[in-house]
Amino acid sequence: MGFTDISTTIAALSVLVGVVFAIIQMRDAAKARHTELIIELNPALKVGVDEISESLPRIWSLDYDDYDDYVQKYGDPLGDRSFYVITEYYNGLGFLLHRGLVDIDEIEYLLSGTVSVTWGKVKPIVEGMRRHYSFPDLCEWFEYLYECMRKREQARA
Repeated sequence: MGFTDISTTIAALSVLVGVVFAIIQMRDAAKARHTELIIELNPALKVGVDEISESLPRIWSLDYDDYDDYVQKYGDPLGDRSFYVITEYYNGLGFLLHRGLVDIDEIEYLLSGTVSVTWGKVKPIVEGMRRHYSFPDLCEWFEYLYECMRKREQARA
């Protein structure tokens, strides 16, 4: 194999690497645009850190036995801004995780144990709302997020 053949092979490989790199870049850009579109269409994912940091302690401090007890003490969950902010935020994150648009490592790093604690607090409310409003898929992506985090923790243990 002569110098010309080696040069031609290197040039061809360079073009191939460039094409593969361009395809990867285009795929990543499309994924980023898709994620941005979902975030833009879902206002719960654009909620500010202040609203989340105010809502989480309120959710965590709820004291109730079941859905009916919650409604009696706090009223309809549909009218509870903190409940809405938190459940819809985690619901949106769960959807992004399901679609492969965010990585579970990133969610775990950013939210650590808040997903488990929060789901534990709202699960009876969500289940009651599912029955009361005949809406079996309510907060399904929040539950999905919780299940993914739980399986991950179990795999590590």
